[in-house]
Amino acid sequence: MRYTLNACLIFDAVDGTLTPCDSATSESHLSVTASTLLLFFLQNTGVVNRDEVLKRVWDDNGHTSSNSNLNQYLSMLRKTFRLYGVDNVIVSISRGNLQLNPAISVEVMTSSANLLPDIVINTPDTFSTADNFSLSTTFWYLASVILLSLAFLLMIFTFYDGLAASATTLTHLHQEQCELSVEEEMLATFNQTAYVKNFNTVRKNLNVECLPGRKFIFFYGDKLQKQGLGRVFLAHCAKQRGNDFSYCDSYFYYSWNPT
Repeated sequence: MRYTLNACLIFDAVDGTLTPCDSATSESHLSVTASTLLLFFLQNTGVVNRDEVLKRVWDDNGHTSSNSNLNQYLSMLRKTFRLYGVDNVIVSISRGNLQLNPAISVEVMTSSANLLPDIVINTPDTFSTADNFSLSTTFWYLASVILLSLAFLLMIFTFYDGLAASATTLTHLHQEQCELSVEEEMLATFNQTAYVKNFNTVRKNLNVECLPGRKFIFFYGDKLQKQGLGRVFLAHCAKQRGNDFSYCDSYFYYSWNPT
């Protein structure tokens, strides 16, 4: 849609250009929002409320509206039109209302050059090679998306199917002032003296103190005991309202070498 303003300025709502009839003056390009705002006032030449402008120009187009944004773009339009001798293209009315300046004449251009071209509909027998290629590409694209989605779902189902729920039994040890919870399997696998020694080594290396109301969970792989390296997990938890593990600071090391 194109508009003629004051019979000497052409506004193209499609590309947001302002083209003066005087070739000595350069063309201006409005931003998308500024172009939408100007088009709104050209289509609504009466007095409009600011809230209506914010809704139609910003909210209805998925943008965040604010009076600050509106004032910024009003200033931008006024400054641009001032280059073409049009002062105050949008005027402010009392009680927060706005209006396209009534002194500006507006005409909608309806020349044949601006009409949309006829739409040619191809029948199934007249599809071109390009059309067939486009359809084939679209088909294989959709098929690929479906296959990838099925593979992803199968991977998730396989993963969760392989998980077996099992309860972990913890044994409570008291080492100095530390309350230490350990899996029974850990105590059955490793010597308790060595386990406690390794716990204290890791805890002290991390500068974690034993304080009243705190509990620890400690786990390590067999490499820690045999070779001095291995996976190490230490949880330092605070007891609150009867829950021994209401809040925990956790430490994990893929390869630990106690010093």
